[in-house]
Amino acid sequence: MTINLKDLFAVSEDMNDKVLLKLLTAVKDGEQKEFDYLKFKQSYKSLCAMGMDEGTAAKSAFLTASTMGLTKEKLLLTVQHYKNILNKERDQFAQALKNQITNHIDAKTMDIKRLHDKIDENNRKIAQMQKEQAIMEAEIQKMHESAEASKTKIEITRDQFKSTFDRLFQEIEEDGQLYDRIL
Repeated sequence: MTINLKDLFAVSEDMNDKVLLKLLTAVKDGEQKEFDYLKFKQSYKSLCAMGMDEGTAAKSAFLTASTMGLTKEKLLLTVQHYKNILNKERDQFAQALKNQITNHIDAKTMDIKRLHDKIDENNRKIAQMQKEQAIMEAEIQKMHESAEASKTKIEITRDQFKSTFDRLFQEIEEDGQLYDRIL
């Protein structure tokens, strides 16, 4: 059975599509062959969609899944498996974000400092050096704007990732708690 992960989780319009696709692809790539959390959740959601209450739907889905070898312990282990996948994606994103900050902000900050030092040196030179100083000041302004633009973009991406990650992680966490409580 094919599982549409976008239908399986509570996806909203304010989630970043690119981040969501990346996280759901990681979950899909980590999908297990045997009956697991994703297949259980799909069955559970189908039963809820037919009007069953959560408890009855969970118990009915579990009863069916148990005929295929699923136990409560296996279900909760696979919930943890998918949480681990999301955590790994979060860690990779954090490293990529750190690299972006280093490459796009810290390097430009160092360049700005270097140019300020050069300007101070030029201020002590003769009038002929004033032209070179004006050119460097313009370059510094461009670097400030570029650094600010990079910082804003990185912060937006970070916030979108965190929001999307938190929602998916929370939903899986709540599912695990729900199933643990119900089953």
